[in-house]
Amino acid sequence: MRAIRHALIFFSWTSLLFAENDALEAIKIGFIGDIFLGNWAVESIEKNGFNYPFEGCRKIFESVNLVVGNLESPITARTEPYMEKQFLLKSPPGIERGLSRANIRAVTLANNHILDFGIEGMQETLSRLASQNIEYFGAGLNKMEALKEAPFYFEGITFAFVGFSATFPEEFWATDTTAGTAFPFDDDVKQTVKRLSELYDVTIVSFHWGAEKMEHPKDYQVDLAHLSIDSGADLVIGHHPHVVQGVELYRNKPIFYSLGNFAFASYSESAKVAMMVIAEFKGSKLQSARAIPLDVYNVTREFQPIPIDTIKRVEHLDHWRTISLPLNQARDIFEYDGKIKLRQ
Repeated sequence: MRAIRHALIFFSWTSLLFAENDALEAIKIGFIGDIFLGNWAVESIEKNGFNYPFEGCRKIFESVNLVVGNLESPITARTEPYMEKQFLLKSPPGIERGLSRANIRAVTLANNHILDFGIEGMQETLSRLASQNIEYFGAGLNKMEALKEAPFYFEGITFAFVGFSATFPEEFWATDTTAGTAFPFDDDVKQTVKRLSELYDVTIVSFHWGAEKMEHPKDYQVDLAHLSIDSGADLVIGHHPHVVQGVELYRNKPIFYSLGNFAFASYSESAKVAMMVIAEFKGSKLQSARAIPLDVYNVTREFQPIPIDTIKRVEHLDHWRTISLPLNQARDIFEYDGKIKLRQ
């Protein structure tokens, strides 16, 4: 499957012919946060099936070219952990089929749980994803593989997705000879993003970072996001805090510091609302990026997120607007419908 990475590069020149073609259809990509469907979600899935967690958002998922999420756990039947940790996460085999049917065609594995059940658990995950033609990025059997991109090709335009995890334990960081996740060392971020931006029409960078339950990004998150865009990234997506963080518009490129959870097997009182992002491209240009509030409160939703269409939607958008002001020199970057105010 990953052999197409190199083949797609040779198509990039054709995007120059199509980028200025007004007849091109819009390319829409959906982004969601953390996906973990083990633990308390297992009983619900056994009862309702692997498609159940994604049914509440199916209409939106089917309206875009692909959906990208953070797979916050290995998909494995293994029981032996890699190391002792406070939280060990794994999702049951078969979840990959639910992902595929929901149009989740790419996942980042750059997080602090993908190696919870060892290299074998990660390898099983890679095999299961490949069986459903789901691309992955952000982790691998060595650092070189962890830094590889997931490539896509729509309407003559090439897209590259790359991911980094700034989370512990350090034992999960890939090296030249050991498996794991891509840690965002400045040089690796700069060189990787610059290389991809020269090969692909659109480069999208994903980060697992920040502090849990914190609505504002740390300084290092801002630095890494800016470094990515300065190196050629067109869009930055973040996760790990389990709550939504503010949104920044930097050099007219959106940075979504944290989308929060998606379908995540916990009953946390802190994680009630999440963000979905729909990014729309015309040719290689980002035309719009819209933030959609999701109800992810599992006490009532039972691991099936749904878009919020009530008056609460306006309240959540207003809150995101407020926490985003300090990141944008007090400028309001939100439209009334959740779109980011890009300069066209």
